[in-house]
Amino acid sequence: MQDSGKRATPRGRAVPRRWRLPAIAVAVGVALAGCSSDDGAGPETTSGTAAATTTTDVTPESTAAPTTTQPPVEDGPLIEVCPERIAIQTTMLPGPDVGPLFALLGPDPQVDSATATVSSQLVRVDGTAEDVVLELRSGGPAVGFATALELLAADPEILLAQTSTATALRHDSAAPSLGVVSLTDRSRDVLIVDPATYPDVDTIDSVRDAGIAVHHRTDDPFTAYLAGTGALDPTQLVAGFDGEPAAFVQSGGTIIQQGDALVDPVLIPSLPQWGRPIVAIDGTESGWAAYDDVLAVRRTEVDESADCLERLVPVIQQAITAYASDPNETNGLMTITRAQFTPLARLTVELMDAGVAEGVASGVFGDGADSTTGNFDTDRLEPFLTELSEILEVDPVAVDELVTNDFIDPSITSAG
Repeated sequence: MQDSGKRATPRGRAVPRRWRLPAIAVAVGVALAGCSSDDGAGPETTSGTAAATTTTDVTPESTAAPTTTQPPVEDGPLIEVCPERIAIQTTMLPGPDVGPLFALLGPDPQVDSATATVSSQLVRVDGTAEDVVLELRSGGPAVGFATALELLAADPEILLAQTSTATALRHDSAAPSLGVVSLTDRSRDVLIVDPATYPDVDTIDSVRDAGIAVHHRTDDPFTAYLAGTGALDPTQLVAGFDGEPAAFVQSGGTIIQQGDALVDPVLIPSLPQWGRPIVAIDGTESGWAAYDDVLAVRRTEVDESADCLERLVPVIQQAITAYASDPNETNGLMTITRAQFTPLARLTVELMDAGVAEGVASGVFGDGADSTTGNFDTDRLEPFLTELSEILEVDPVAVDELVTNDFIDPSITSAG
């Protein structure tokens, strides 16, 4: 067993794992400040500081551990091969992109608002309770917007970090990593368009031909790719997007904005200042083939962590399928957690549920062409990485140095 040097005891304040949510757990606020697509772009508070530790008002039904006979675990307990505390660094605040990880939190998760972490005993989706603690660390404002890969490289206590294959490619020389499982099957990157203003703009080519300004995250690989391949005219790009829909809403829909397929199509129409549908143009139609929600390990420690990953990755694969098929309870936990991390949280349970449904329908959550959950299509990825390295002007990295399917269980599928 790998010894992390820490006791397997959750820290912080308890939030019941099974509860009755109020009718509206966290209201959609009328102020636009703080709305975020949770894509690692910007803060969800106007100040960018974490909220003080609080306990959200919920009515617990039970705080006891789930009743289970704990059938034999064929692959063996995680504690035999994994650290007592499995720490995973995510890119932003809790949202549908990391829902599968939150689905593995057991009863009475402990929330530490000061460090934006939530932890509990890890419980598999079949009810098997493990003798390890799962610690999920939020990114974004909680870490000064450092990338998860930077934190992974600097902190030996972190086992896995959420990243994209595009970010991993860009940071390979400074923070070499190896992706071992992907929480989503394709990129969440979209372009948000107001159909009332631009009724004929519903493809990336039509965005380019119309010459509309596209607001995007500074130094973002997605829009760099669109410009580098000619899908967009570089003169259309306006950097400085902060993750909030304020500029889009205040423009009355005259601009186009980079967005998140799991968040913005349901969040923006719910805002009282907007209150009408939007169009989300899928970035993959341009050839953008990145995986956005990869869990990566330090490349130098793959062999050291291999025994743990062989057991842990299939557990995460099962959580992906379980969350995508029934996300409501997990979304309730994430809504409560977000509210403790920031008083300006905007995603309700209902919005997260709708976002997951959108993701399933669009293929963001899914198994890909080979019907395996969480794996990588290296045939799709390899030529894309070569092209992207030229556009980003970084050294090329072989696909098998960025991702691997070695720890994937090919029998795990959303088809059951």
